[in-house]
Amino acid sequence: MVEDPNTREKLAQAACNQSFIAKAPVVLVCCADISGYINGTASGAQDLGKIGALEDRIVKILCTSADELKDVSLEEIGPRIAANVTIAIEHIILRALDFGLGTCWIRLMDEDEIKDIFGWDENIYVVALLPVGYPDEEPAPRKRLQLEDLILE
Repeated sequence: MVEDPNTREKLAQAACNQSFIAKAPVVLVCCADISGYINGTASGAQDLGKIGALEDRIVKILCTSADELKDVSLEEIGPRIAANVTIAIEHIILRALDFGLGTCWIRLMDEDEIKDIFGWDENIYVVALLPVGYPDEEPAPRKRLQLEDLILE
């Protein structure tokens, strides 16, 4: 959670100079800790297996999967584990709406520049920026496709 105005400005610059990012009172930098994810998957599965929350065969599958991930390149693994972060981001967005807050999902950014701002290494995968604040406008709804245009038969 970034509240410092100077850091918010740097984030805005790293996101292709999207100046509204710096104007938000808070910016969440949503990331995945790759090594923590790999190690946490195995230990979490084992812990859940010990208390009977997971079947032994599922624990074995998850531990094997975590071991296999250790051999996957950082460029390949980041997007694979980002799905978990995106689920959390959507929950944050929905909860923010409950409090009358606005958010804006930012994916257009230089991930390496953001890592440099915080001094993070290659084990951190930056998924998105999420400015949060009270909206200063209420734009008209965007044109949406009709439901019948979305359903394939």
